[in-house]
Amino acid sequence: MLLRKNKILTSLLMVLAVAGTTGFFPGCGKSQPPAVTKPGGLVAGDKAYDFALMDSSGHLVKQSDLKPGWYLVLILYRGSWCSACQGQLAGLKEDYAKFTALNTTVAAVSVDSTQDSADFNQQWRFPFPLLSDPELKVIDAYGARLEKGHEGKDIAKPTTLIIDPNKTIRFKYVGRDPTDRPTDNEILFTIQQLQKNDKAPSKI
Repeated sequence: MLLRKNKILTSLLMVLAVAGTTGFFPGCGKSQPPAVTKPGGLVAGDKAYDFALMDSSGHLVKQSDLKPGWYLVLILYRGSWCSACQGQLAGLKEDYAKFTALNTTVAAVSVDSTQDSADFNQQWRFPFPLLSDPELKVIDAYGARLEKGHEGKDIAKPTTLIIDPNKTIRFKYVGRDPTDRPTDNEILFTIQQLQKNDKAPSKI
């Protein structure tokens, strides 16, 4: 447990050193962009993958439709059947007002079908979209595929990303097991530090 905490805290601190300049509108138009094939997936400092995925209501949600000036916490989760994922998303629901107070929204991505996501959302009533990525394009873009992770089916490793208003990845954490995830407080603290750094005057 101590090693896990140290790993998470190290990742949270490393993000502050990443160089970089620095809710959603209804999506429409173009479909999913081409797949990303960078070895190991996109990392902090890279431009985020401009996803276009269906939510649990059958609406297309695109990253490019994020409100100007807003940050995005993108959660890649194993599936609605996963108790650790349920706990994480329930916590994000409870703390969602804390995120929006920082001009930050949340989106959660899994390989679940839109119907499975709809059933999940019907039960939990999340204030953020559950997005369906059955072809694992977003999951692969971030190097988060777990082969045969559930009933012989490829799923996502538990992954947390923070993407800034310029669509740059500022933080990435891929869990080693189902319970290995940053806490909401750790994510909120990182966003606060990023926003402080982004607002600070540049030194010449």
